[in-house]
Formats: sequence, C-alpha cells, structure tokens
Amino acid sequence: MITIEKDTKAEEIFIHAAPEDLRGFAKKLWQMSEKAEAKGKHKEQFSTKLDSDIELSTRTLANGSQRSVVKKLTISSTAT
Repeated sequence: MITIEKDTKAEEIFIHAAPEDLRGFAKKLWQMSEKAEAKGKHKEQFSTKLDSDIELSTRTLANGSQRSVVKKLTISSTAT
C-alpha cells in the first residue's frame, strides 16, 4: 500500500511506502510506459478502492503538519 500526501498549497507531494510496494509501483510505471510506446498513449488511475492495481492508503502519516491524503492518482503518458 502506498500513501501519497500533499501539503495544503499543493506545492509538495510526499510518497510513503514499504520497499516492496515501491518496487511494485515502479513495475507498474514501467508497464504503463511500454503500453504508451505501443499504443501512442496510455492512462491509468490508482485509488483507495480495493480493486485498484496499486492501492492508495486513506490514512495520513504526517505528524501534526498540514497535509492531506491523495485518494486518487491519475498517470498518463504519451509517446513522442
């Protein structure tokens, strides 16, 4: 599970994950890049839903700071 947080001004993003979850996320990004190269473009969404390929956490990990959890992440790629 990955936790993605943003600060209140949305100027900084924080990603928290165990090493194996980061490797899974990197693998998924690699697969997305291959699909974009093959098809010209590709887009996927990750969310807090249990059926999401990469499940995002709904729990903030920030200690007392002004951050909020990102509940939906959309990544798109276009081959150039």
